[in-house]
Amino acid sequence: MRRIDPSKKEIIAEYIDKHFCEHDEIPSVRDIVEGTGIPLSTVHRYLISMREDGSLDYSGRRTARTKLMEDAAPIHALQVLGTVACGPGQEEEQRFIEYIRMPESLVEKGDFFALIAKGESMIGAGIFPGDYVFVKRQQTANEGDLVIALFDGKNNLKKLGFDQKNKKFILHSCNPDAKTYPDIIVDELQIQGVVKGSYHKH
Repeated sequence: MRRIDPSKKEIIAEYIDKHFCEHDEIPSVRDIVEGTGIPLSTVHRYLISMREDGSLDYSGRRTARTKLMEDAAPIHALQVLGTVACGPGQEEEQRFIEYIRMPESLVEKGDFFALIAKGESMIGAGIFPGDYVFVKRQQTANEGDLVIALFDGKNNLKKLGFDQKNKKFILHSCNPDAKTYPDIIVDELQIQGVVKGSYHKH
Protein backbone atom coordinates (compact mmCIF):
# COMPACT_ATOMS: atom_id res chain seq x y z
CA MET A 1 0.00 0.00 0.00
CA ARG A 2 1.32 3.41 -0.93
CA ARG A 3 2.33 5.65 1.94
CA ILE A 4 -0.01 8.48 2.93
CA ASP A 5 1.72 11.84 3.14
CA PRO A 6 0.19 13.96 5.98
CA SER A 7 1.15 17.18 4.18
CA LYS A 8 -1.09 16.24 1.23
CA LYS A 9 -3.97 15.70 3.64
CA GLU A 10 -3.44 19.21 4.99
CA ILE A 11 -3.30 20.68 1.47
CA ILE A 12 -6.57 18.99 0.50
CA ALA A 13 -8.37 19.92 3.74
CA GLU A 14 -7.20 23.53 3.54
CA TYR A 15 -8.32 23.82 -0.07
CA ILE A 16 -11.79 22.41 0.72
CA ASP A 17 -12.24 24.89 3.60
CA LYS A 18 -10.90 27.82 1.54
CA HIS A 19 -13.21 27.03 -1.37
CA PHE A 20 -16.21 26.70 0.98
CA CYS A 21 -15.50 30.03 2.71
CA GLU A 22 -14.95 31.94 -0.54
CA HIS A 23 -17.75 30.43 -2.63
CA ASP A 24 -20.25 29.23 0.00
CA GLU A 25 -20.31 25.80 -1.63
CA ILE A 26 -18.57 22.46 -1.24
CA PRO A 27 -15.90 21.91 -3.91
CA SER A 28 -16.23 18.95 -6.23
CA VAL A 29 -13.42 16.42 -6.52
CA ARG A 30 -12.54 18.05 -9.85
CA ASP A 31 -12.30 21.41 -8.08
CA ILE A 32 -9.90 19.89 -5.56
CA VAL A 33 -7.76 18.43 -8.35
CA GLU A 34 -7.61 21.78 -10.17
CA GLY A 35 -7.07 23.79 -6.99
CA THR A 36 -4.31 21.67 -5.50
CA GLY A 37 -2.60 20.24 -8.58
CA ILE A 38 -2.82 16.74 -7.05
CA PRO A 39 -3.80 14.02 -9.58
CA LEU A 40 -7.37 12.74 -9.56
CA SER A 41 -6.51 9.19 -8.49
CA THR A 42 -4.38 10.53 -5.63
CA VAL A 43 -7.13 12.90 -4.47
CA HIS A 44 -9.60 9.99 -4.36
CA ARG A 45 -7.14 7.87 -2.37
CA TYR A 46 -6.50 10.65 0.14
CA LEU A 47 -10.19 11.49 0.55
CA ILE A 48 -10.89 7.84 1.40
CA SER A 49 -8.01 7.83 3.89
CA MET A 50 -9.28 11.08 5.46
CA ARG A 51 -12.76 9.63 5.73
CA GLU A 52 -11.35 6.60 7.52
CA ASP A 53 -9.43 8.71 10.03
CA GLY A 54 -12.52 10.89 10.65
CA SER A 55 -11.10 14.17 9.35
CA LEU A 56 -13.88 14.58 6.77
CA ASP A 57 -17.09 13.07 5.42
CA TYR A 58 -16.60 11.72 1.91
CA SER A 59 -19.36 9.91 0.03
CA GLY A 60 -16.97 8.38 -2.49
CA ARG A 61 -18.55 10.39 -5.28
CA ARG A 62 -18.29 14.11 -6.01
CA THR A 63 -17.88 16.08 -2.77
CA ALA A 64 -16.33 15.99 0.69
CA ARG A 65 -17.32 17.85 3.86
CA THR A 66 -14.85 18.90 6.56
CA LYS A 67 -15.56 19.64 10.23
CA LEU A 68 -15.52 23.39 9.49
CA MET A 69 -18.53 22.93 7.20
CA GLU A 70 -20.39 20.86 9.76
CA ASP A 71 -19.88 23.61 12.35
CA ALA A 72 -20.77 26.47 9.97
CA ALA A 73 -23.91 28.48 10.70
CA PRO A 74 -26.92 27.73 8.49
CA ILE A 75 -27.27 30.12 5.56
CA HIS A 76 -30.57 31.84 4.82
CA ALA A 77 -31.38 33.38 1.43
CA LEU A 78 -33.30 36.66 1.72
CA GLN A 79 -35.21 38.24 -1.13
CA VAL A 80 -34.14 41.82 -1.85
CA LEU A 81 -37.44 43.55 -2.68
CA GLY A 82 -36.31 46.93 -3.99
CA THR A 83 -35.17 50.07 -2.23
CA VAL A 84 -36.37 52.10 0.74
CA ALA A 85 -35.94 55.84 1.18
CA CYS A 86 -33.83 57.19 4.03
CA GLY A 87 -34.87 60.78 3.38
CA PRO A 88 -37.94 61.97 1.48
CA GLY A 89 -40.44 59.14 1.07
CA GLN A 90 -40.73 57.23 -2.16
CA GLU A 91 -43.68 55.56 -3.84
CA GLU A 92 -44.33 52.10 -2.44
CA GLU A 93 -42.81 49.38 -4.59
CA GLN A 94 -41.99 45.73 -4.33
CA ARG A 95 -39.81 44.32 -7.05
CA PHE A 96 -37.49 41.40 -6.69
CA ILE A 97 -33.86 42.36 -7.36
CA GLU A 98 -31.78 39.44 -6.10
CA TYR A 99 -31.17 37.07 -3.24
CA ILE A 100 -28.64 37.85 -0.53
CA ARG A 101 -27.30 34.97 1.54
CA MET A 102 -26.77 35.59 5.24
CA PRO A 103 -26.25 33.41 8.34
CA GLU A 104 -29.59 32.67 10.01
CA SER A 105 -28.10 33.90 13.30
CA LEU A 106 -28.15 37.44 11.88
CA VAL A 107 -31.76 37.41 10.75
CA GLU A 108 -33.39 35.37 13.53
CA LYS A 109 -36.49 33.35 12.73
CA GLY A 110 -39.59 34.64 10.98
CA ASP A 111 -40.67 36.20 7.71
CA PHE A 112 -37.74 38.35 6.57
CA PHE A 113 -36.93 40.31 3.45
CA ALA A 114 -34.24 42.81 2.52
CA LEU A 115 -34.25 46.33 1.06
CA ILE A 116 -31.49 48.59 -0.21
CA ALA A 117 -31.18 51.91 1.63
CA LYS A 118 -31.34 55.18 -0.32
CA GLY A 119 -30.39 58.50 1.24
CA GLU A 120 -28.48 59.56 4.35
CA SER A 121 -31.12 60.22 6.98
CA MET A 122 -30.24 57.06 8.93
CA ILE A 123 -26.44 57.24 9.00
CA GLY A 124 -26.57 57.89 12.76
CA ALA A 125 -28.07 54.41 13.09
CA GLY A 126 -25.26 52.93 11.01
CA ILE A 127 -27.32 52.62 7.81
CA PHE A 128 -25.65 54.18 4.78
CA PRO A 129 -26.71 54.53 1.14
CA GLY A 130 -26.45 51.18 -0.62
CA ASP A 131 -26.60 49.13 2.58
CA TYR A 132 -28.89 46.11 2.75
CA VAL A 133 -31.38 46.30 5.61
CA PHE A 134 -32.96 43.13 6.99
CA VAL A 135 -36.64 43.59 7.73
CA LYS A 136 -38.92 41.33 9.75
CA ARG A 137 -42.35 41.51 8.19
CA GLN A 138 -44.84 42.61 10.87
CA GLN A 139 -47.56 45.21 11.33
CA THR A 140 -46.73 46.34 14.87
CA ALA A 141 -43.69 48.02 16.39
CA ASN A 142 -42.52 49.69 19.58
CA GLU A 143 -41.32 53.26 20.05
CA GLY A 144 -37.64 53.40 19.24
CA ASP A 145 -37.80 50.62 16.65
CA LEU A 146 -36.40 51.25 13.18
CA VAL A 147 -39.36 50.64 10.91
CA ILE A 148 -40.41 50.56 7.29
CA ALA A 149 -43.40 52.90 7.46
CA LEU A 150 -46.00 53.48 4.74
CA PHE A 151 -47.89 56.78 4.75
CA ASP A 152 -49.53 58.78 1.96
CA GLY A 153 -48.65 55.96 -0.44
CA LYS A 154 -44.93 56.36 0.28
CA ASN A 155 -42.55 54.27 2.32
CA ASN A 156 -39.64 55.36 4.45
CA LEU A 157 -37.10 53.94 6.88
CA LYS A 158 -37.27 55.85 10.16
CA LYS A 159 -37.12 55.52 13.93
CA LEU A 160 -40.65 55.25 15.30
CA GLY A 161 -42.00 57.66 17.91
CA PHE A 162 -45.45 58.64 19.14
CA ASP A 163 -46.77 61.95 20.46
CA GLN A 164 -49.18 60.85 23.20
CA LYS A 165 -50.59 64.35 23.72
CA ASN A 166 -51.50 64.99 20.10
CA LYS A 167 -51.99 61.33 19.14
CA LYS A 168 -49.63 61.54 16.20
CA PHE A 169 -46.87 59.31 14.92
CA ILE A 170 -43.36 60.75 14.68
CA LEU A 171 -40.84 59.33 12.26
CA HIS A 172 -37.38 60.38 13.40
CA SER A 173 -34.32 60.65 11.20
CA CYS A 174 -30.98 59.53 12.63
CA ASN A 175 -28.76 62.22 11.16
CA PRO A 176 -27.11 65.12 13.05
CA ASP A 177 -28.29 67.52 10.33
CA ALA A 178 -31.82 67.95 11.68
CA LYS A 179 -32.59 70.85 9.33
CA THR A 180 -32.00 68.74 6.25
CA TYR A 181 -33.68 65.69 7.75
CA PRO A 182 -36.55 66.91 9.95
CA ASP A 183 -38.99 64.63 11.74
CA ILE A 184 -42.06 63.52 9.82
CA ILE A 185 -45.32 63.82 11.77
CA VAL A 186 -48.39 61.94 10.53
CA ASP A 187 -51.83 61.00 11.81
CA GLU A 188 -51.80 57.51 10.37
CA LEU A 189 -49.26 55.10 9.03
CA GLN A 190 -48.86 51.43 8.28
CA ILE A 191 -45.94 49.42 9.62
CA GLN A 192 -44.58 47.12 6.94
CA GLY A 193 -41.78 45.68 9.03
CA VAL A 194 -39.15 46.26 11.70
CA VAL A 195 -35.48 46.54 10.77
CA LYS A 196 -33.40 43.91 12.55
CA GLY A 197 -30.00 44.63 11.05
CA SER A 198 -28.04 45.92 8.11
CA TYR A 199 -25.14 44.82 5.97
CA HIS A 200 -22.74 46.71 3.75
CA LYS A 201 -22.06 44.65 0.62
CA HIS A 202 -18.63 45.46 -0.79
